[in-house]
Amino acid sequence: MAIELEQALTAVKNAVAEMNMTLDADKQISDDLDAVLFGDGSALDSIGLVNVVMAAEAHIADETGQDMVLASESAMSRKRSPYRSLRALAEYAVEVSAEDGAAA
Repeated sequence: MAIELEQALTAVKNAVAEMNMTLDADKQISDDLDAVLFGDGSALDSIGLVNVVMAAEAHIADETGQDMVLASESAMSRKRSPYRSLRALAEYAVEVSAEDGAAA
């Protein structure tokens, strides 16, 4: 069963909140859905991005019962990165969920 965008947005925001508990005040990740998550203007390096993505996967699993992989070769090779913002990551999670549901 595909997850809804609101579920994915909640999971991604919860992942950011979890990550922010471990970061210094000047390294906090914005919870603005359209703020830059990774790339120019982001507080995250590649390791930080991996941590956020893994936390998002865990929160999606906790909130929906659906396991998914958001860090993949296909995600990395997209013209528009699913890691550019929280909204883009949540939309990507919905897309992956729908694809996984169609494959099942």
